Amino acid sequence: MKFVGFFSEMNVTMADNGSINDYITDTVNYDKKRIIKYLLTFGRQAVCPRSAIDCITGKIISTSFAVNDDGQYCWPDFLIYHIDRYPIRLPEDFLQHVLSKTE
Repeated sequence: MKFVGFFSEMNVTMADNGSINDYITDTVNYDKKRIIKYLLTFGRQAVCPRSAIDCITGKIISTSFAVNDDGQYCWPDFLIYHIDRYPIRLPEDFLQHVLSKTE
């Protein structure tokens, strides 16, 4: 399983993809709506009963968060929040995977 979007600011022990600051870019090379739609099609695999934060501002965005996967990639649901609000660079192999699975 490959992990995407587990930013170190969240202190998730199962995975750490590094600081969100390493993923902020000027522009993104993908369709945010298409990526978010894909991420939303998968149900929760696990729920963590601790707060999720906006990894840029530190503000609490949810009292809990879920972990989802598509059988190849695993991501926290707070990744969707961050993609929607910030220009987050995503791994190219992940983007290609999503594009191959969507219209």
